[in-house]
Amino acid sequence: MAHGLYGGDETLHGNNPTQGSEFCSAVEMMFSLESMLEITGQVAFADHLEKIAFNALPAQASDDFMTRQYFQQANQVMATHKMRNFETNHDGTDVCYGLLTGFPCCTANMHQGWPKFVQNLWYATADGGLAALVYGASEVNTTISGKPVSFKEETNYPFNEDVRFVFNTNKKGGSILFPLHLRIPAWCKNATIKINGQPWSTSEGDQVVNIKREWKDGDVVELRLPMHIYRNTWLENSMSVERGPLVYALKIGEDKKLVKNPGYPSNYGGEEFYEIRPTTPWNYGLIQTPREKMEEQYRFEKKTAKAVYPWNLENAPVVIKTRARRIPSWQLYNEMAGPLPFSITYRFESAAQEEEIELVPYGCTNLRISQFPVVNR
Repeated sequence: MAHGLYGGDETLHGNNPTQGSEFCSAVEMMFSLESMLEITGQVAFADHLEKIAFNALPAQASDDFMTRQYFQQANQVMATHKMRNFETNHDGTDVCYGLLTGFPCCTANMHQGWPKFVQNLWYATADGGLAALVYGASEVNTTISGKPVSFKEETNYPFNEDVRFVFNTNKKGGSILFPLHLRIPAWCKNATIKINGQPWSTSEGDQVVNIKREWKDGDVVELRLPMHIYRNTWLENSMSVERGPLVYALKIGEDKKLVKNPGYPSNYGGEEFYEIRPTTPWNYGLIQTPREKMEEQYRFEKKTAKAVYPWNLENAPVVIKTRARRIPSWQLYNEMAGPLPFSITYRFESAAQEEEIELVPYGCTNLRISQFPVVNR
């Protein structure tokens, strides 16, 4: 599905965007991808790892990681106490945000996601160098040929396109020869690399670039990964809107309430949990747009203010605005988004009036549509 996971609630359950994906699956799949990346160096594993880390992972837990969902849905319009179309239900608590909703395994397991991700930003390489294969603000300290070296990585990726590396060594005025490997994601059409302000190379996506040189204290590498708006196709020809490693989802107003578990202590879910209901419409269809005109139909905007924790609606650093039409027949089913209308059905009924909608990073949402039906213009 669009967030990078499969339908597994708990057994494999197809690719309908209302099927659940377990929190344990997100963090364990990240760890599997990190292990495969360490062994193979394949770009596809790093791309997939970032998709889960920057989309599915932050959406499934509260900002303070004190509450979480057992299952998340790619199209999730109500997080309520209700038995849903999951293979495994835990007294209807699986999509509610709580300390013990669903099954307690995710409470123990969810905390490994970010730490192991950070541990896998940098790798030693077989040719005696270093590799930055996944991007995030960080600093690595290690030794090369017995000499202490460090790189400080400065970036607001995945919201920004620029990654800056500053090299340091304890030997002032000295130099160390070794290769630095940088991943160019498959979604990037034309990356550029500068060294100390001078152009060094341009590279197409889906490869690892090797910079082998004499590194001197204070050297700066600037990697620019231009992001463009593109789409992917899913179940029933539904469409996701993506830019760089981020999936964008409909911004839905939220009514969040703490409720007591009516079946406690006999039932699953703990003593209390949060339910979230929508306060704004969600049943929108995106307007059919040729791939080459996506940048015209979808307008990217960046906020100037930066938040320490960006993964919520209030702090979302970036937004995409577009126009859409509501689909009156697409309504709730079992407190979920009903079956997806097929895209594009000939003469399919939708509202005559277009509305402007906002799409925010998937990881900033609790409620969302991330796989949209498409309607004719």
